[in-house]
Amino acid sequence: MKKMSEESMEKSKNLTRLKKNYLEKKKTATENKKVSGLKIGISVILFITVIFLQVRLSALSNIAGVIAQIQVMVSVYLVVAVRDKGYLIAVGINILASLLVLFGVVIGRGNLEAIPGVVVPLCTIITISIISFYEHSFNAKLSEITEQKKELSALYDELASSEKEFLQQNVKLKELNRKMKQREVRLDYLAFTDVLTGLPNREMIIGKLDALFDCHQEEAAQFAVVFIDLDNLKKINDYKGHYIGDLLLKAIADKMKKIIYQEDMLGRLGGDEFTLIIQRDLTEREILEYVEKIRSALLETFEIENMELNISASFGIALCPRDGITTAELLNYSDSAMYKAKEFGKNRVQFSTERLYP
Repeated sequence: MKKMSEESMEKSKNLTRLKKNYLEKKKTATENKKVSGLKIGISVILFITVIFLQVRLSALSNIAGVIAQIQVMVSVYLVVAVRDKGYLIAVGINILASLLVLFGVVIGRGNLEAIPGVVVPLCTIITISIISFYEHSFNAKLSEITEQKKELSALYDELASSEKEFLQQNVKLKELNRKMKQREVRLDYLAFTDVLTGLPNREMIIGKLDALFDCHQEEAAQFAVVFIDLDNLKKINDYKGHYIGDLLLKAIADKMKKIIYQEDMLGRLGGDEFTLIIQRDLTEREILEYVEKIRSALLETFEIENMELNISASFGIALCPRDGITTAELLNYSDSAMYKAKEFGKNRVQFSTERLYP
């Protein structure tokens, strides 16, 4: 409704503006007609007066010549000031003047002194005709130039509008490109990140291991893979619901991230399984102490949605190159070691060499 009201008001304003412009143009045209009529009237009166004086003072040749010049000036003024209508009137009164003088010559029985009075109006007609012709030519050229100027102005406006539209399209393209880049970053993030915990996912873990094995072949680097499986998470999901289970998984991941060294990588393989890649060159005892620190931290009580939850985890460790020289071998050996730890009562750390650490 508000939009319709605004459109109605805009239409009303446009109509008022058009009406005002029409009235102003009409008023201007009326005033111009009055002014033109006044100019014509004065010029005709002056011309007739000059003819009368010319007839009365025909004996005085000097004065007659001045009067003839006044006739010429009046005629030129009519052509210049009143244009086409003035030209026709000027031609008419000059013909009339010529006829009157000619009539005077005839009456005067061949008085040759009045001959210039016949010739001057005819010459005046030729003069004002030349002036009128060139004025029309000038006006036509001026109209052509004005039209070209309007076309150029319209073209400029069109170019300005096109430029504005181009700039708007450019802004839209930049915004679209920014959103596409954000989406690409988001897709890359989703492709290699576990959404729930924010940890690297299976694809990223495997990619990291592949890269480490490539490095191992070149530099004989050593590293370890720790397979982590949470004990009895299924019971929590069954009794407390998957929502609580997901919150617990996130809390566990956050706690482990605080312990993990910056050089190492902790990731979630899926479900309740995590993998830790230890890239530092540590002894077995140092690795055990490191993993034991994580195991002990997970035994602390987690407070989830005003509930206290307790959980443990089993750990299986495989070493490169001792236990495997490929990603699949190292993951399988660490997984087998983790299951061996579960067989011995869960909440334990097991190396892939059959040795069990309490």
